[in-house]
Amino acid sequence: MKNIILLLLLVSISCKKREISNSKVFDAPKTVTLTGNVSNFDPENPNISFAVNRVGVDRLSLNSKIDSTGFFSVSFESYTPTDVWVNVGINFLVLTHPGDSIHMSFDAKIAQTVPILKSIQFSGDAVKTNQDAAHFQEMYFSNEIYTDWDAKKKATKEYGADDYLQYLDTLQQKSTELVNNFIQTYSPNEESLLWAKTYIEQVYYNALAFYPAEHRELNNLPFSWDVPENYYNSLNERLPITKPMLISGYALVNFVNRYSYRYVRNKTRNEKSNEKYRTEFGLAGPLKELDSISIYGIIKYTEDSLLRQLVLAELFQQRFDKVEIDLYEDYRDLVKTHITEPFIAKPLEENYLKTKKSIESPELVSEAILKDASGTSVDKIIENLLETHKGKVIYVDTWASWCAPCLAEFPNSKKLMEEMEGQDVVFVYICINTKEKAYKAVLDKFQLGGVHYFLDQNQSIDFQTVFNISGIPFYILIDKDGSVIEKGSHLRPAMVKEKIEKLL
Repeated sequence: MKNIILLLLLVSISCKKREISNSKVFDAPKTVTLTGNVSNFDPENPNISFAVNRVGVDRLSLNSKIDSTGFFSVSFESYTPTDVWVNVGINFLVLTHPGDSIHMSFDAKIAQTVPILKSIQFSGDAVKTNQDAAHFQEMYFSNEIYTDWDAKKKATKEYGADDYLQYLDTLQQKSTELVNNFIQTYSPNEESLLWAKTYIEQVYYNALAFYPAEHRELNNLPFSWDVPENYYNSLNERLPITKPMLISGYALVNFVNRYSYRYVRNKTRNEKSNEKYRTEFGLAGPLKELDSISIYGIIKYTEDSLLRQLVLAELFQQRFDKVEIDLYEDYRDLVKTHITEPFIAKPLEENYLKTKKSIESPELVSEAILKDASGTSVDKIIENLLETHKGKVIYVDTWASWCAPCLAEFPNSKKLMEEMEGQDVVFVYICINTKEKAYKAVLDKFQLGGVHYFLDQNQSIDFQTVFNISGIPFYILIDKDGSVIEKGSHLRPAMVKEKIEKLL
């Protein structure tokens, strides 16, 4: 009997060591595998997608088909623990560690978050951690902190900055009560408890960051209205950021963004030395000077070493997303000095080299049709476009390599093209105000099909004038007769399918 008890104790200790060792970060990536079985999924839409929340590194989107038995499988490389959004019509988070193999089973009969979380079962690695995380999400998505949108909107509209901060304090108290209830009900392990606390804390910081813009909009206030200079100080009071917190990648990705764009930018904007760049919309001036202000502002105002590295890495990664490498190359020595954690520095360097290669040697997709528009007037380009695709619906996407919202829509556009394959609709992409190398590098990165036009500077100006384009992304919907039916930035790929189908 004593031997059995000793054996059980050793197994327990071994499992605990597995949980603790899983919280490590690594100098080299390890494969994470996610598999599962979905019951009662929609056979008309047997797709499941995943968004890997890699803080300080580019976000990774994955897709899988659910086969006839309900099975799916995806894998990715990871240096750190992090959470992953699973989307099968609704979203929920799964917690992963480098080297994990996690299997999940759930019922998608009711396409709502809480019922799916109630049905989910885990096997493989990190079972206890993920069971705890599912229970916490079930509690959170059922709680007024999440569900009472009317109360949140009312507070955002009616409260001034000081009163709104007091409102956020009451929200924080409710979050603490939720976490305490979670502890008492499920006795979560140390890792899932830290994940839950980090996740729920971000509700506070998101609300803090969004309040100024939303308050202005709800009350029709001028852009000159702003919060007091010390309003964002609580972002700096959260510190330190620790490596075990990386398991809550979704929360930290958001926190890094809020800290950089709200706390650091607010501090640098109000420096006397930057007064000449100051406008009511932020800082404006030569790009290299603004880049220098941003980078040295991050270093100056971010005392926490890990957070500073994550914020700097995020800044460079945003440029890579726009297929730009100049900033990283200009500050290469500074990167080596300040970004010292291998799990941040190595993937950042890898993404730089990958982006550089795509700029210098783009491999354009075979199904993309690149139209030569050089030396052609915009009127002639439009005339040729309508004539070539006469009798088809034309969906025009106007974009630029430096436009983050434009690029963020490309995966949705690619998905829409796949869903409408074989129908009488053509997808046309008009690239404006962009260097040709960056244009080709973006096409290489996103592997977009469709028909592509690259417009030089003068053509870009003329095209924007013809269609009265003041901002991008900008979309144009043309019917089979060649008439412009609708245009604007609201015609996003994820929202336009029904409009196209009506025209078909």
